[in-house]
Amino acid sequence: MATFEDITEIARTYLRDFPKFFQTTFDAAGRTYELGHTNIDSTSLWIAKFVSGGSTTELTSADYSLDERNGVLRLATLPASNTKLMIEGYYYEWVTPTDLEFYGRRALEKHLHAINIPLDRLADVVINAIGIATICECLWALMTEYSRDIDVITSESVHIPASQRFRMAQGLLGQWEAEYRRHATNLNIGFDRLEVMNLRRVSRTTNRFVPLYKSKELGDYAPIERLWPEIDNGVVTPETTDDNLREDVFIDGVPPSGLTHNAFF
Repeated sequence: MATFEDITEIARTYLRDFPKFFQTTFDAAGRTYELGHTNIDSTSLWIAKFVSGGSTTELTSADYSLDERNGVLRLATLPASNTKLMIEGYYYEWVTPTDLEFYGRRALEKHLHAINIPLDRLADVVINAIGIATICECLWALMTEYSRDIDVITSESVHIPASQRFRMAQGLLGQWEAEYRRHATNLNIGFDRLEVMNLRRVSRTTNRFVPLYKSKELGDYAPIERLWPEIDNGVVTPETTDDNLREDVFIDGVPPSGLTHNAFF
């Protein structure tokens, strides 16, 4: 049975963005400390304070706040001057687990809106395609972040190609988008999936739908079978009540009937 964690695991594994361990120590000198790494995994963070000549006390999540994207730690209270902070945990090179979960939700929504199948009933090949779509969502976000990097050229002929990260992510995105389209086209999923439907025609004389009949091959003289597609009740949903709809376009009364080509519609 497929789970949402399978999607994020596929995306994380293909990106090769695995957690990396870090360990640092600070002499207490305020409430805010830069951990030296970005994209911190908040669930793996271990923080303790050591007082000279005393014991080590582990801090709980209520004792500090963490900016996981920028790697900034802020204590709830000011520690004593003779205190040392010991911090251990894991960080990611590209995206945090929270951000990757966000991208996975967006990729999942783009596929479930049309197929109407619960997540736990999706096939493994579909889960793999959604995981690749998550990679594309992630790389789009990284490109937006890297687009702010500007190349630097100094008068001493020092060239710093800061935009190289953007071009790297752009090229990587092109490869993964092609791989996703290959999967999505063969599975017929996503925004570009092919759908077969019957358009309903309304009779100009009766204002009613013209009946639909099941298609038959040439030479099939079996009885005609009528199709009964689902028809909505025409009620405006609450989401569209604030659109200032006109109220003078409906005419009360029974619609007139008519005869056309010896058939009653």
